[in-house]
Amino acid sequence: MSEPEPRRLEVSASLESVEDIYAFLGESLSFPSYFGFNLDALYDCATSDICQPVCLVWPRNWECGNPYLYLNAMKLLGVLMDAAAENPNLKIEVVD
Repeated sequence: MSEPEPRRLEVSASLESVEDIYAFLGESLSFPSYFGFNLDALYDCATSDICQPVCLVWPRNWECGNPYLYLNAMKLLGVLMDAAAENPNLKIEVVD
């Protein structure tokens, strides 16, 4: 029996703040209500609360051009990539 295709979840490059990214991830990935908007909580939830295959499609560039957002988005991406190494249900795809 083959494994199910992962659900593709596109993170919009038009999100305008780190809080918006956290909120999108928390809601879209059905993280628990106590999910905190920080890197530790993101890692914890991404390694333990993603139980169905999902592929996060992450933008390489952000439309707002805000360097602060870009740097923080890359930190989130790094944490998600670390989590994907631990959780076989999580895949990350970075797109232009």
